[in-house]
Amino acid sequence: MIFYKNPKKHKKTTEKDLTFSVFDDGLVSNVDDSVSKANGCKSFYNLTYVDGALKTGLGFRDLQVPATLDDLKTCHTFDFASSVDEIIGIWVNRWYNTDVEEYQYQLMLMDANFKLWQVPLIDEFEGHVWTKSEKLTSYPTYECTYRTDNKDCFLFFSEEGMLYLAAYAEGVYTSVPAMISCVVHYDNFFGITNTNRNTLIYTKNVNLTEWQENEESSTIEFLDNRGAFNKLVAFNDYVYLFREYGITKISIYTSKNDFSFTHLYSSSSKIYENSVCVCGDKVLFFTRDGLYDFNGNSVDKIAGEYDKYFKNLSNENCSAACLNGKYYFATKCNFEDGEMVGCESGDFVNNVLFEVDINDYCLNVYRGVDIRKILAVDNPFTSKLCACFYGDNKQRIGELDFSGDSFETATAKCWTSFVSDLGFKGKKKRIKEVIISSLFDCEVEIQSDFESKTYKIFGSEKEQRLRVNVAGKKFQFSFKTNASKCDIKKPMVVFDVVT
Repeated sequence: MIFYKNPKKHKKTTEKDLTFSVFDDGLVSNVDDSVSKANGCKSFYNLTYVDGALKTGLGFRDLQVPATLDDLKTCHTFDFASSVDEIIGIWVNRWYNTDVEEYQYQLMLMDANFKLWQVPLIDEFEGHVWTKSEKLTSYPTYECTYRTDNKDCFLFFSEEGMLYLAAYAEGVYTSVPAMISCVVHYDNFFGITNTNRNTLIYTKNVNLTEWQENEESSTIEFLDNRGAFNKLVAFNDYVYLFREYGITKISIYTSKNDFSFTHLYSSSSKIYENSVCVCGDKVLFFTRDGLYDFNGNSVDKIAGEYDKYFKNLSNENCSAACLNGKYYFATKCNFEDGEMVGCESGDFVNNVLFEVDINDYCLNVYRGVDIRKILAVDNPFTSKLCACFYGDNKQRIGELDFSGDSFETATAKCWTSFVSDLGFKGKKKRIKEVIISSLFDCEVEIQSDFESKTYKIFGSEKEQRLRVNVAGKKFQFSFKTNASKCDIKKPMVVFDVVT
Protein backbone atom coordinates (compact mmCIF):
# COMPACT_ATOMS: atom_id res chain seq x y z
CA MET A 1 0.00 0.00 0.00
CA ILE A 2 1.36 3.41 -1.00
CA PHE A 3 0.65 6.51 1.14
CA TYR A 4 0.72 9.89 -0.58
CA LYS A 5 1.59 13.13 1.23
CA ASN A 6 -1.40 15.44 1.56
CA PRO A 7 -0.28 18.71 -0.09
CA LYS A 8 -3.11 20.74 1.53
CA LYS A 9 -1.81 23.22 4.09
CA HIS A 10 -3.74 23.54 7.30
CA LYS A 11 -3.96 26.82 9.16
CA LYS A 12 -2.46 26.73 12.56
CA THR A 13 -2.52 28.99 15.56
CA THR A 14 0.84 30.65 16.03
CA GLU A 15 -0.07 33.10 18.80
CA LYS A 16 -2.46 32.12 21.55
CA ASP A 17 -4.22 33.84 24.44
CA LEU A 18 -2.99 37.33 23.63
CA THR A 19 -4.63 40.13 25.56
CA PHE A 20 -5.71 43.57 24.41
CA SER A 21 -6.92 46.36 26.71
CA VAL A 22 -9.79 48.09 24.94
CA PHE A 23 -9.89 51.65 26.28
CA ASP A 24 -6.54 52.22 27.88
CA ASP A 25 -5.87 55.27 25.72
CA GLY A 26 -8.62 57.58 26.97
CA LEU A 27 -11.76 58.80 25.36
CA VAL A 28 -11.24 60.27 21.94
CA SER A 29 -8.58 60.81 19.30
CA ASN A 30 -9.18 62.96 16.23
CA VAL A 31 -7.46 60.71 13.71
CA ASP A 32 -8.35 58.25 10.99
CA ASP A 33 -8.80 54.54 11.75
CA SER A 34 -5.74 53.67 9.69
CA VAL A 35 -3.39 55.72 11.90
CA SER A 36 -5.24 55.57 15.21
CA LYS A 37 -4.01 53.91 18.36
CA ALA A 38 -5.55 50.49 18.68
CA ASN A 39 -7.29 51.16 21.98
CA GLY A 40 -8.34 54.77 21.31
CA CYS A 41 -11.93 55.96 21.26
CA LYS A 42 -13.60 56.91 17.99
CA SER A 43 -16.93 58.04 19.45
CA PHE A 44 -18.66 58.29 22.79
CA TYR A 45 -21.65 60.00 24.34
CA ASN A 46 -23.61 60.13 27.60
CA LEU A 47 -20.73 58.57 29.52
CA THR A 48 -17.98 59.96 31.73
CA TYR A 49 -14.43 58.62 31.58
CA VAL A 50 -12.92 58.48 35.10
CA ASP A 51 -9.64 56.78 35.99
CA GLY A 52 -9.81 54.24 33.20
CA ALA A 53 -13.50 53.42 33.68
CA LEU A 54 -16.73 54.39 31.93
CA LYS A 55 -19.05 55.97 34.50
CA THR A 56 -22.58 57.40 34.56
CA GLY A 57 -22.85 60.46 32.36
CA LEU A 58 -24.57 63.83 32.49
CA GLY A 59 -28.31 64.23 32.94
CA PHE A 60 -31.02 66.72 33.83
CA ARG A 61 -33.52 66.77 36.65
CA ASP A 62 -36.16 69.38 37.53
CA LEU A 63 -34.80 72.54 39.14
CA GLN A 64 -34.68 72.18 42.92
CA VAL A 65 -34.36 74.99 45.46
CA PRO A 66 -34.29 75.03 49.28
CA ALA A 67 -36.88 76.76 51.44
CA THR A 68 -34.38 78.23 53.90
CA LEU A 69 -30.69 79.01 54.16
CA ASP A 70 -30.58 76.89 57.30
CA ASP A 71 -31.33 73.69 55.38
CA LEU A 72 -29.91 73.72 51.87
CA LYS A 73 -30.28 69.96 51.41
CA THR A 74 -34.07 69.80 51.72
CA CYS A 75 -35.34 71.08 48.37
CA HIS A 76 -38.50 71.22 46.30
CA THR A 77 -39.33 71.72 42.62
CA PHE A 78 -41.71 73.99 40.69
CA ASP A 79 -44.75 73.11 38.61
CA PHE A 80 -44.09 75.55 35.76
CA ALA A 81 -46.59 73.76 33.52
CA SER A 82 -49.46 75.04 35.67
CA SER A 83 -48.55 78.63 34.78
CA VAL A 84 -46.75 78.66 31.43
CA ASP A 85 -47.31 76.90 28.12
CA GLU A 86 -43.67 77.17 27.04
CA ILE A 87 -40.49 78.56 28.56
CA ILE A 88 -38.46 80.44 25.93
CA GLY A 89 -35.85 82.18 28.11
CA ILE A 90 -34.27 82.05 31.58
CA TRP A 91 -32.09 84.53 33.50
CA VAL A 92 -30.78 85.11 37.03
CA ASN A 93 -31.72 88.35 38.78
CA ARG A 94 -30.50 89.72 42.10
CA TRP A 95 -31.23 92.78 44.25
CA TYR A 96 -29.98 94.00 47.60
CA ASN A 97 -32.57 93.81 50.36
CA THR A 98 -31.83 96.65 52.79
CA ASP A 99 -34.19 95.20 55.40
CA VAL A 100 -32.13 92.05 55.89
CA GLU A 101 -28.91 93.53 54.45
CA GLU A 102 -28.24 90.74 51.99
CA TYR A 103 -28.80 89.92 48.33
CA GLN A 104 -31.94 88.19 47.16
CA TYR A 105 -31.65 85.90 44.11
CA GLN A 106 -34.40 84.97 41.68
CA LEU A 107 -34.66 82.91 38.53
CA MET A 108 -36.64 84.71 35.84
CA LEU A 109 -38.34 83.05 32.90
CA MET A 110 -40.25 84.17 29.83
CA ASP A 111 -43.18 82.32 28.32
CA ALA A 112 -44.25 82.12 24.67
CA ASN A 113 -46.41 85.26 25.11
CA PHE A 114 -43.31 87.20 26.30
CA LYS A 115 -44.67 87.40 29.83
CA LEU A 116 -42.04 87.35 32.56
CA TRP A 117 -42.27 85.14 35.65
CA GLN A 118 -39.92 84.56 38.55
CA VAL A 119 -39.17 82.11 41.34
CA PRO A 120 -36.86 82.79 44.31
CA LEU A 121 -33.80 80.60 44.66
CA ILE A 122 -34.47 80.44 48.40
CA ASP A 123 -38.18 79.70 48.25
CA GLU A 124 -40.30 79.58 51.41
CA PHE A 125 -43.52 79.47 49.36
CA GLU A 126 -43.10 75.82 48.34
CA GLY A 127 -42.98 76.18 44.59
CA HIS A 128 -45.22 79.14 43.73
CA VAL A 129 -44.45 80.80 40.35
CA TRP A 130 -44.82 84.58 40.48
CA THR A 131 -45.82 87.00 37.70
CA LYS A 132 -43.12 89.63 37.17
CA SER A 133 -43.99 91.71 34.09
CA GLU A 134 -46.28 91.77 31.07
CA LYS A 135 -44.82 94.82 29.33
CA LEU A 136 -42.78 93.12 26.61
CA THR A 137 -44.30 92.09 23.28
CA SER A 138 -41.22 90.47 21.74
CA TYR A 139 -38.20 88.46 22.76
CA PRO A 140 -35.42 90.71 24.11
CA THR A 141 -32.37 91.38 21.96
CA TYR A 142 -30.21 91.48 25.11
CA GLU A 143 -30.59 91.38 28.88
CA CYS A 144 -28.31 92.09 31.82
CA THR A 145 -28.10 92.91 35.50
CA TYR A 146 -27.42 96.60 36.03
CA ARG A 147 -27.11 99.23 38.73
CA THR A 148 -28.39 102.79 38.40
CA ASP A 149 -29.14 105.44 41.03
CA ASN A 150 -27.62 103.05 43.62
CA LYS A 151 -30.32 100.48 42.88
CA ASP A 152 -30.01 96.99 41.48
CA CYS A 153 -32.14 96.30 38.43
CA PHE A 154 -32.49 94.01 35.46
CA LEU A 155 -32.66 95.38 31.93
CA PHE A 156 -34.32 93.83 28.89
CA PHE A 157 -33.55 95.52 25.58
CA SER A 158 -36.08 95.06 22.79
CA GLU A 159 -37.40 96.73 19.66
CA GLU A 160 -40.14 98.48 21.67
CA GLY A 161 -37.65 99.92 24.16
CA MET A 162 -35.81 98.99 27.33
CA LEU A 163 -37.73 97.24 30.10
CA TYR A 164 -36.41 98.29 33.53
CA LEU A 165 -37.15 95.91 36.40
CA ALA A 166 -36.20 96.66 40.00
CA ALA A 167 -37.37 95.00 43.19
CA TYR A 168 -40.53 97.12 43.40
CA ALA A 169 -40.55 99.11 40.16
CA GLU A 170 -40.74 98.61 36.42
CA GLY A 171 -40.96 100.74 33.33
CA VAL A 172 -40.38 100.77 29.56
CA TYR A 173 -38.09 103.43 28.13
CA THR A 174 -38.86 103.68 24.44
CA SER A 175 -35.97 106.03 23.65
CA VAL A 176 -33.32 103.42 24.47
CA PRO A 177 -32.24 101.51 21.34
CA ALA A 178 -32.33 97.74 21.14
CA MET A 179 -28.88 96.63 22.28
CA ILE A 180 -27.44 93.23 21.44
CA SER A 181 -24.55 93.70 23.91
CA CYS A 182 -23.35 96.35 26.35
CA VAL A 183 -20.89 96.94 29.21
CA VAL A 184 -20.05 99.73 31.64
CA HIS A 185 -16.33 100.34 32.04
CA TYR A 186 -14.58 103.26 33.76
CA ASP A 187 -17.89 105.14 33.97
CA ASN A 188 -18.51 104.83 30.24
CA PHE A 189 -21.33 102.88 28.65
CA PHE A 190 -20.46 100.87 25.54
CA GLY A 191 -23.13 99.26 23.42
CA ILE A 192 -23.91 97.63 20.08
CA THR A 193 -27.37 98.20 18.64
CA ASN A 194 -29.42 95.67 16.75
CA THR A 195 -29.90 98.06 13.85
CA ASN A 196 -26.24 98.91 13.25
CA ARG A 197 -23.90 95.99 13.80
CA ASN A 198 -20.84 97.84 12.46
CA THR A 199 -20.96 100.72 14.95
CA LEU A 200 -19.95 100.90 18.61
CA ILE A 201 -21.65 103.59 20.69
CA TYR A 202 -20.36 105.00 23.97
CA THR A 203 -21.53 107.66 26.38
CA LYS A 204 -20.77 109.00 29.85
CA ASN A 205 -24.45 108.70 30.74
CA VAL A 206 -24.59 105.31 32.41
CA ASN A 207 -28.12 105.92 33.71
CA LEU A 208 -30.03 104.43 30.81
CA THR A 209 -33.38 105.49 32.24
CA GLU A 210 -32.38 109.06 31.34
CA TRP A 211 -31.49 108.19 27.76
CA GLN A 212 -33.02 110.67 25.31
CA GLU A 213 -33.64 110.45 21.57
CA ASN A 214 -30.87 113.01 21.07
CA GLU A 215 -28.58 111.35 23.59
CA GLU A 216 -25.09 112.86 23.39
CA SER A 217 -22.94 109.89 22.55
CA SER A 218 -20.05 109.02 20.31
CA THR A 219 -19.77 106.25 17.79
CA ILE A 220 -16.92 104.22 16.39
CA GLU A 221 -17.20 102.38 13.10
CA PHE A 222 -14.84 99.81 11.64
CA LEU A 223 -15.35 98.91 8.00
CA ASP A 224 -12.58 96.33 7.69
CA ASN A 225 -12.82 92.63 6.90
CA ARG A 226 -13.34 91.52 10.50
CA GLY A 227 -17.09 91.77 10.04
CA ALA A 228 -20.03 92.87 12.17
CA PHE A 229 -19.86 93.55 15.91
CA ASN A 230 -21.30 90.75 18.01
CA LYS A 231 -20.38 91.00 21.69
CA LEU A 232 -18.67 93.26 24.24
CA VAL A 233 -16.71 91.67 27.08
CA ALA A 234 -15.20 93.51 30.07
CA PHE A 235 -12.17 91.42 30.93
CA ASN A 236 -8.73 92.02 32.51
CA ASP A 237 -9.38 95.78 32.88
CA TYR A 238 -10.16 96.21 29.19
CA VAL A 239 -13.20 96.08 26.96
CA TYR A 240 -12.96 93.56 24.14
CA LEU A 241 -15.10 93.72 21.05
CA PHE A 242 -15.81 90.31 19.54
CA ARG A 243 -16.63 90.52 15.86
CA GLU A 244 -17.63 87.96 13.25
CA TYR A 245 -14.01 87.40 12.25
CA GLY A 246 -11.85 89.03 14.89
CA ILE A 247 -11.25 90.58 18.31
CA THR A 248 -10.51 94.26 19.03
CA LYS A 249 -9.23 95.62 22.36
CA ILE A 250 -10.49 98.99 23.64
CA SER A 251 -8.07 100.78 25.97
CA ILE A 252 -9.45 103.63 28.10
CA TYR A 253 -7.16 106.38 29.38
CA THR A 254 -7.47 108.72 32.37
CA SER A 255 -9.60 111.28 30.56
CA LYS A 256 -12.33 108.60 30.33
CA ASN A 257 -13.26 109.62 26.81
CA ASP A 258 -9.87 108.99 25.27
CA PHE A 259 -9.64 105.52 23.76
CA SER A 260 -7.28 103.49 21.68
CA PHE A 261 -8.12 100.41 19.66
CA THR A 262 -5.93 97.41 18.96
CA HIS A 263 -6.97 94.68 16.55
CA LEU A 264 -5.66 91.58 18.32
CA TYR A 265 -6.97 88.70 16.28
CA SER A 266 -8.28 87.95 12.83
CA SER A 267 -10.08 84.67 12.23
CA SER A 268 -10.44 82.80 8.97
CA SER A 269 -13.64 81.21 10.31
CA LYS A 270 -16.72 82.88 11.73
CA ILE A 271 -16.82 83.26 15.51
CA TYR A 272 -20.06 81.93 16.96
CA GLU A 273 -21.29 84.96 18.88
CA ASN A 274 -23.35 83.01 21.42
CA SER A 275 -20.34 80.83 22.25
CA VAL A 276 -18.23 83.69 23.67
CA CYS A 277 -17.96 83.18 27.43
CA VAL A 278 -15.62 84.43 30.18
CA CYS A 279 -14.22 81.43 32.06
CA GLY A 280 -11.94 82.57 34.88
CA ASP A 281 -8.75 84.01 33.45
CA LYS A 282 -9.66 83.30 29.83
CA VAL A 283 -12.45 83.73 27.30
CA LEU A 284 -13.57 80.65 25.37
CA PHE A 285 -15.32 80.67 22.03
CA PHE A 286 -16.06 78.46 19.04
CA THR A 287 -15.48 79.02 15.35
CA ARG A 288 -16.20 76.65 12.48
CA ASP A 289 -12.64 75.34 13.01
CA GLY A 290 -13.11 74.33 16.64
CA LEU A 291 -12.62 75.64 20.17
CA TYR A 292 -10.33 78.57 21.07
CA ASP A 293 -9.25 80.40 24.21
CA PHE A 294 -8.28 84.06 24.55
CA ASN A 295 -6.16 85.37 27.43
CA GLY A 296 -6.54 89.09 26.72
CA ASN A 297 -3.59 89.27 24.35
CA SER A 298 -3.48 86.16 22.18
CA VAL A 299 -5.72 83.39 20.90
CA ASP A 300 -4.88 79.67 21.00
CA LYS A 301 -6.71 76.75 19.47
CA ILE A 302 -7.44 74.15 22.13
CA ALA A 303 -8.92 70.66 22.42
CA GLY A 304 -8.05 69.87 18.81
CA GLU A 305 -8.47 66.16 19.50
CA TYR A 306 -12.23 66.76 19.59
CA ASP A 307 -12.51 68.60 16.28
CA LYS A 308 -14.40 65.67 14.78
CA TYR A 309 -17.32 66.83 16.95
CA PHE A 310 -16.76 70.57 16.89
CA LYS A 311 -16.42 70.99 13.12
CA ASN A 312 -19.86 69.53 12.55
CA LEU A 313 -21.69 72.20 14.57
CA SER A 314 -24.71 74.22 13.53
CA ASN A 315 -24.52 77.50 15.42
CA GLU A 316 -27.85 79.11 14.66
CA ASN A 317 -29.43 78.36 18.05
CA CYS A 318 -26.43 77.67 20.28
CA SER A 319 -25.99 78.71 23.92
CA ALA A 320 -22.91 78.82 26.19
CA ALA A 321 -22.09 79.23 29.89
CA CYS A 322 -19.16 78.69 32.25
CA LEU A 323 -19.44 77.24 35.76
CA ASN A 324 -17.01 75.72 38.26
CA GLY A 325 -14.14 75.43 35.80
CA LYS A 326 -16.27 73.89 33.06
CA TYR A 327 -17.31 75.43 29.76
CA TYR A 328 -20.73 74.33 28.49
CA PHE A 329 -21.90 74.68 24.91
CA ALA A 330 -25.33 73.54 23.67
CA THR A 331 -25.70 73.26 19.91
CA LYS A 332 -26.63 71.04 16.99
CA CYS A 333 -24.10 68.46 15.87
CA ASN A 334 -24.11 65.79 13.17
CA PHE A 335 -22.51 62.71 14.71
CA GLU A 336 -22.51 60.96 11.32
CA ASP A 337 -23.05 57.51 12.80
CA GLY A 338 -26.59 56.77 11.60
CA GLU A 339 -27.93 56.58 15.17
CA MET A 340 -30.93 58.48 16.55
CA VAL A 341 -30.40 59.27 20.23
CA GLY A 342 -32.97 60.96 22.48
CA CYS A 343 -34.51 63.99 20.77
CA GLU A 344 -32.97 62.97 17.43
CA SER A 345 -35.79 60.47 16.89
CA GLY A 346 -38.18 63.42 16.24
CA ASP A 347 -38.01 67.09 15.35
CA PHE A 348 -35.29 68.95 17.24
CA VAL A 349 -33.36 72.23 17.20
CA ASN A 350 -30.26 71.28 19.23
CA ASN A 351 -29.11 67.80 20.16
CA VAL A 352 -25.91 68.02 22.20
CA LEU A 353 -24.37 69.65 25.25
CA PHE A 354 -20.56 69.72 25.42
CA GLU A 355 -18.87 70.01 28.81
CA VAL A 356 -15.18 70.99 28.54
CA ASP A 357 -12.86 71.24 31.54
CA ILE A 358 -11.02 74.54 31.03
CA ASN A 359 -7.85 73.24 32.73
CA ASP A 360 -7.18 69.87 31.08
CA TYR A 361 -9.83 70.00 28.30
CA CYS A 362 -11.43 66.70 29.28
CA LEU A 363 -14.70 66.34 27.42
CA ASN A 364 -18.16 65.07 28.29
CA VAL A 365 -20.72 64.70 25.50
CA TYR A 366 -24.40 64.79 26.47
CA ARG A 367 -26.22 63.70 23.32
CA GLY A 368 -29.93 63.66 22.57
CA VAL A 369 -31.03 66.69 24.62
CA ASP A 370 -32.79 69.61 22.87
CA ILE A 371 -31.61 72.66 24.85
CA ARG A 372 -32.95 76.13 24.13
CA LYS A 373 -30.73 78.03 26.57
CA ILE A 374 -28.24 77.17 29.32
CA LEU A 375 -27.62 79.39 32.34
CA ALA A 376 -24.96 79.36 35.06
CA VAL A 377 -26.59 79.94 38.46
CA ASP A 378 -23.82 80.78 40.90
CA ASN A 379 -24.38 82.53 44.22
CA PRO A 380 -23.21 82.14 47.85
CA PHE A 381 -25.53 79.21 48.57
CA THR A 382 -25.84 77.28 45.29
CA SER A 383 -23.96 76.60 42.09
CA LYS A 384 -25.68 74.76 39.25
CA LEU A 385 -26.14 74.79 35.50
CA CYS A 386 -29.76 75.30 34.49
CA ALA A 387 -31.48 75.01 31.13
CA CYS A 388 -34.78 75.43 29.35
CA PHE A 389 -35.69 73.26 26.40
CA TYR A 390 -37.45 72.81 23.11
CA GLY A 391 -39.83 69.93 22.45
CA ASP A 392 -41.28 67.66 25.10
CA ASN A 393 -39.60 69.48 27.99
CA LYS A 394 -40.57 73.02 26.95
CA GLN A 395 -42.46 73.60 30.24
CA ARG A 396 -39.57 72.59 32.48
CA ILE A 397 -36.40 74.11 33.84
CA GLY A 398 -33.71 71.53 34.43
CA GLU A 399 -30.52 71.45 36.46
CA LEU A 400 -27.53 69.44 35.29
CA ASP A 401 -26.47 66.39 37.29
CA PHE A 402 -24.70 63.06 36.84
CA SER A 403 -27.83 60.92 36.91
CA GLY A 404 -27.54 59.49 33.40
CA ASP A 405 -31.20 60.48 32.89
CA SER A 406 -32.90 63.18 30.88
CA PHE A 407 -35.54 63.82 33.54
CA GLU A 408 -37.45 60.50 33.78
CA THR A 409 -35.81 58.84 30.77
CA ALA A 410 -32.43 57.10 30.83
CA THR A 411 -30.03 58.29 28.15
CA ALA A 412 -28.63 55.91 25.54
CA LYS A 413 -24.92 55.48 26.28
CA CYS A 414 -22.18 54.34 23.93
CA TRP A 415 -18.39 54.05 23.68
CA THR A 416 -16.91 52.86 20.35
CA SER A 417 -13.29 52.10 19.49
CA PHE A 418 -11.46 52.69 16.25
CA VAL A 419 -11.16 49.79 13.83
CA SER A 420 -8.00 47.90 14.79
CA ASP A 421 -5.94 44.95 13.60
CA LEU A 422 -4.86 44.37 17.24
CA GLY A 423 -1.23 44.79 16.24
CA PHE A 424 -1.18 41.92 13.70
CA LYS A 425 -1.66 43.48 10.28
CA GLY A 426 -3.11 41.26 7.59
CA LYS A 427 -3.46 38.24 9.86
CA LYS A 428 -6.67 36.53 10.83
CA LYS A 429 -7.57 36.67 14.52
CA ARG A 430 -10.25 35.04 16.62
CA ILE A 431 -11.66 36.83 19.66
CA LYS A 432 -12.14 34.14 22.29
CA GLU A 433 -12.98 35.95 25.49
CA VAL A 434 -13.86 39.35 26.95
CA ILE A 435 -12.86 39.96 30.57
CA ILE A 436 -14.98 42.75 32.03
CA SER A 437 -16.16 44.29 35.29
CA SER A 438 -19.50 46.04 35.02
CA LEU A 439 -21.68 46.96 37.98
CA PHE A 440 -24.72 47.44 35.74
CA ASP A 441 -26.23 45.72 32.72
CA CYS A 442 -24.68 46.57 29.37
CA GLU A 443 -23.93 45.16 25.94
CA VAL A 444 -20.65 44.44 24.17
CA GLU A 445 -20.75 44.60 20.39
CA ILE A 446 -17.83 43.19 18.40
CA GLN A 447 -17.66 43.93 14.68
CA SER A 448 -15.09 42.50 12.33
CA ASP A 449 -14.58 42.54 8.59
CA PHE A 450 -16.15 39.04 8.65
CA GLU A 451 -19.06 39.29 11.11
CA SER A 452 -20.78 41.20 13.92
CA LYS A 453 -22.02 39.87 17.25
CA THR A 454 -23.58 41.43 20.35
CA TYR A 455 -23.31 39.99 23.87
CA LYS A 456 -25.29 40.95 26.96
CA ILE A 457 -23.52 41.57 30.26
CA PHE A 458 -25.45 41.41 33.53
CA GLY A 459 -24.33 43.76 36.27
CA SER A 460 -22.13 42.23 38.94
CA GLU A 461 -19.51 43.27 41.46
CA LYS A 462 -17.35 40.37 40.31
CA GLU A 463 -15.12 40.27 37.27
CA GLN A 464 -16.78 38.33 34.43
CA ARG A 465 -15.22 36.25 31.67
CA LEU A 466 -17.46 36.28 28.63
CA ARG A 467 -16.86 33.48 26.12
CA VAL A 468 -17.13 34.82 22.57
CA ASN A 469 -16.22 33.65 19.09
CA VAL A 470 -15.65 36.39 16.51
CA ALA A 471 -13.23 35.98 13.61
CA GLY A 472 -11.69 38.61 11.38
CA LYS A 473 -8.62 40.66 10.52
CA LYS A 474 -9.88 43.99 11.87
CA PHE A 475 -12.18 44.64 14.83
CA GLN A 476 -14.23 47.39 16.39
CA PHE A 477 -15.58 47.22 19.95
CA SER A 478 -18.62 49.04 21.32
CA PHE A 479 -19.98 49.19 24.87
CA LYS A 480 -23.60 50.28 25.08
CA THR A 481 -26.35 50.59 27.65
CA ASN A 482 -29.81 52.11 27.97
CA ALA A 483 -29.68 51.93 31.76
CA SER A 484 -29.37 55.06 33.89
CA LYS A 485 -26.17 53.96 35.59
CA CYS A 486 -22.92 52.80 34.09
CA ASP A 487 -19.68 51.52 35.63
CA ILE A 488 -17.45 49.56 33.27
CA LYS A 489 -13.84 48.92 34.24
CA LYS A 490 -11.09 48.44 31.66
CA PRO A 491 -12.15 45.42 29.60
CA MET A 492 -9.58 42.95 28.26
CA VAL A 493 -9.92 40.98 25.05
CA VAL A 494 -8.32 37.53 24.72
CA PHE A 495 -7.59 36.39 21.16
CA ASP A 496 -5.59 34.00 19.01
CA VAL A 497 -3.70 34.79 15.81
CA VAL A 498 -4.18 32.27 13.00
CA THR A 499 -1.79 31.89 10.04
